[in-house]
Amino acid sequence: MSKRNLSQVLLLLMLLGCAKSASESGGGAATSPSGETIKGSIKSVTGSQSEMNQWVLALVERDTGIAHSGVVNAVGNYSIEGVDTSVAYTMVLLDPQYRFSAILTYVGLNPGKVRQYFAITENRLPTLVHNGPIINFTDFSSVAWEKNEAADANDNLIPDALEVSAALSAGAGARLTAAGTSTVTADTDGDGQTNDRDGDIDGDGLPNWFDSDDDDDGVPDAFDSDANADELADLSQDDGDQYFPRVVKYIALQLVQDVQSDGSLASTLMFTTQLFEDEKATAVLVKGSSTLFTGSSSVRFDPNTGEASYTDWDQTLSDDGNSEDGEAGDGTFSRRVELVSTAVPKANQVFFVEVTQGTGDTRIVNEFPFTFPSMVTGVITGQYTAATRKVTLTGSPFGTVTDYHWSVHVYDAAGIKVFASEPIAGTSASYTLPTGATDEGETYTARIVATAIDRIPSFPSWVMRSASFNLQ
Repeated sequence: MSKRNLSQVLLLLMLLGCAKSASESGGGAATSPSGETIKGSIKSVTGSQSEMNQWVLALVERDTGIAHSGVVNAVGNYSIEGVDTSVAYTMVLLDPQYRFSAILTYVGLNPGKVRQYFAITENRLPTLVHNGPIINFTDFSSVAWEKNEAADANDNLIPDALEVSAALSAGAGARLTAAGTSTVTADTDGDGQTNDRDGDIDGDGLPNWFDSDDDDDGVPDAFDSDANADELADLSQDDGDQYFPRVVKYIALQLVQDVQSDGSLASTLMFTTQLFEDEKATAVLVKGSSTLFTGSSSVRFDPNTGEASYTDWDQTLSDDGNSEDGEAGDGTFSRRVELVSTAVPKANQVFFVEVTQGTGDTRIVNEFPFTFPSMVTGVITGQYTAATRKVTLTGSPFGTVTDYHWSVHVYDAAGIKVFASEPIAGTSASYTLPTGATDEGETYTARIVATAIDRIPSFPSWVMRSASFNLQ
């Protein structure tokens, strides 16, 4: 055999060996993210593990809210990858539609308290039992409980936040006192952790990232200008349950609902994730209810014409400059997603923005939660009186909540917006259009846009838009 042929054979054998090695290891795309893989099982209070099929378990870091989740299989087992075992966690249980269902508890060190946070000492957790609003470990062989405690006024292991009779809870008492005296402290639950650092501001047993009213003042966070009760306007600080200490600076989820001519509502979700300046991601996607996302379309815009194109959404977010994400490569990942006509997020439905960094067996995956608030919406309409140039809002966009703003947007005959009013308080139902907003003899239409407050600048969590009406 010639030297040339011998070299070719050796090269072929080497390549085959490399291919075998890659196949045995699963290849770069199939490897697990760095960190520990935590396994376990969960069963219903009836003793059945199969009843928990397709439910979702998430380990949530105590101090940051960063999560790692896994879906329960048909026999009640789960596996959660990429877990950093050096930090304290609690666990939350979501139903198959990703609605918050239950949270981990254990008997507290003091009367009227429960513990929820633990350190992981082995990569297999004790069996969990789902019992209504709580989940419990059957033993504690591979967990070490932390001393953090939450309110459980009647000592039944159900945190006060999840009690049916909330009026009996210590949290409700604190809320009534705060509302009556208009006094807010920087440590609402008096646990020694200031609100800007407390993962459970009101101490009710529900971490801020899954609590629609973090400070328990009776105002939903989506409409609360100081949701963390630190006596500073949320807009003036990079703080709150939509901000994170590492990788992701913030996540924002907006629900935009457009009133149709027949009075129905068309729903669009706008996802935005901003990474810290020195962070890079190989993939950013949204984990959530497959039922909600079925049939949804993502929107992308042509940079030259502005025309929108629609494709089936693959649950990814983009930083391409054409997905309403700012400039390409600026670390902002976004996607506008139009849901099918019957779909709308449900109360307490959880979304995880999953950020992957790196590749192969050194890749790191973290999940950042956002919980959709519980809210009853209503259809709004607009009317115009030419003699007085008055625009009137009819309807209540956010049920009984009046702490919102609305504005009037005017469009010319070509559909180009030519005027937008200043924000108008939800307690007012009329607005007088300035004379210079329109020209005599021209044809115009208008829409009313009602929004929740901005907790992150320019990102109200809820937007309601009326159908178009004529300015004649």
